[in-house]
Amino acid sequence: MSDFHFIYPWRLLGLIVAALLAFLPFAGASAWQRIMDKPFAQALIIGRSKRLTQVLPWLFALGVIALAGPTWQREFPAALTPESNVMVVMQQDLAMYAQDLAPSRNERMQSKISSLMDNAPGARYGLVVYSNQAFVTTPLTQDPQFFSLFLHAQNPSLMPEGPGSGLKAAIELAIKNSPASPRSLILVADTLTDADVAYLEKLKAPIQIWVPGTAAGGTLPEKYASRGIDTRLNVERFSSVREAGIPVTLVTADDSDLQVVQSHIQQSVTQQNNARSDLHWKNTGWLLAIPMLVLLFFWRRQLICIALVMPMMFWSSHSDAAWLDAWVNPDVQGQHAFEKGDYQKAAEHFRDPLWQGIAWYNAGNFTAAVGAFHRAPQTPETLLWTGNSLAQQKQWQQALDTYDQALSLRPDWKMALENREKVSHIVMQLRLKQREAEQEQGDDMDDGPDKVLKDLKKGQGVKQKDIGAIKGTSPQLNQWFENLQVSPSGLLESLYRNGAQETTP
Repeated sequence: MSDFHFIYPWRLLGLIVAALLAFLPFAGASAWQRIMDKPFAQALIIGRSKRLTQVLPWLFALGVIALAGPTWQREFPAALTPESNVMVVMQQDLAMYAQDLAPSRNERMQSKISSLMDNAPGARYGLVVYSNQAFVTTPLTQDPQFFSLFLHAQNPSLMPEGPGSGLKAAIELAIKNSPASPRSLILVADTLTDADVAYLEKLKAPIQIWVPGTAAGGTLPEKYASRGIDTRLNVERFSSVREAGIPVTLVTADDSDLQVVQSHIQQSVTQQNNARSDLHWKNTGWLLAIPMLVLLFFWRRQLICIALVMPMMFWSSHSDAAWLDAWVNPDVQGQHAFEKGDYQKAAEHFRDPLWQGIAWYNAGNFTAAVGAFHRAPQTPETLLWTGNSLAQQKQWQQALDTYDQALSLRPDWKMALENREKVSHIVMQLRLKQREAEQEQGDDMDDGPDKVLKDLKKGQGVKQKDIGAIKGTSPQLNQWFENLQVSPSGLLESLYRNGAQETTP
């Protein structure tokens, strides 16, 4: 609610009229009041306390506020789904072996993080680990099996030992490997140095801290018990970070901490979406119809209120278009038409080019869709829709170039990668057919892709069901598992060892 404002604030001037209505009598006094003494009139005459003048100003004021468009969050266009990217930055010092959280801090956090990902199937998760150095263990992925494989293979003994803290390097790696917005950073740490605290207090990033452990600390396995490692939480340092405005959540025995962490992620995503200029604000003025109906229920005999106020809130498809545009935002009208499946009418109403392009796309007018998408801010989502529209028109090479632009802004985007792969396969097949035809005719000329585009036959275009995202594991991930000859723990140990050697002067 920190982003609460009115879309059309100038309409609040209508509240002046509401204030005037409160002081203007709706009807004159009763004739009995003029001929009777005032005490007798007050005692004998009933029903005057429920005059229309008592409810009309309130109804008018609510209608004015509704028309002003109260809002506090952005609205995603139809068919677009918000996608959050969560990078987990996990500390892997030997104190994570402490057993104050059974069976250990490290194993408890592995279970917690897995549950967090299971509760948010639409989000992408990645993992960065650090001790004195930082490493990317898992890039952003929507595959829980792939993420959990390396999450549960991770343990502090795999990390190279050395002095110092790699927290700053770990956060920089997490930011670098999650370029798309909205994104969230979760720092899982049981120890902070003074330098870490100073860095976090100045950090301008959507981060929260998830703290495993207790102030009393816990015992370490016998192998590490003799090293004199302090496993107690430094509550003062974590409190200092919290006072700087960074959310800090202590791990609990139940799942209450999961709910808090999920809430912080959602708040962060909402704030980042509200900062986007390519999404317009969601008009929630219609909610005020509820208190207006309540007032009408108690003053139901004054039905004239319905004729005076309710037209401000609702519109009819038979109303004059000019009058309707004066009261209802054209984008709202377009949204209503889109939800009813009238995509052409929705496109004619929409003023937002991204929404208009999506409506034209669903209406089958792909040329108009491309024109609308070109007027919209060139975000990864817009470029993906543009590529799909070009592919529907069989403009294969332009579609490939557009997908490449989307991937340059959001690398490893699964949907864009799969759509590009589908179109690329079609282009390759068409080129092979063209080459075979030329060989049969004895023509050795290589006419390139332009001629292929002109020689397309009916029915060779890409249908939406074919160009959409393909479910299942990506080929790159399949190849990863096929070539995996060692255990995940062994692979991570080799990764950290080689990385440590590269950074050693």
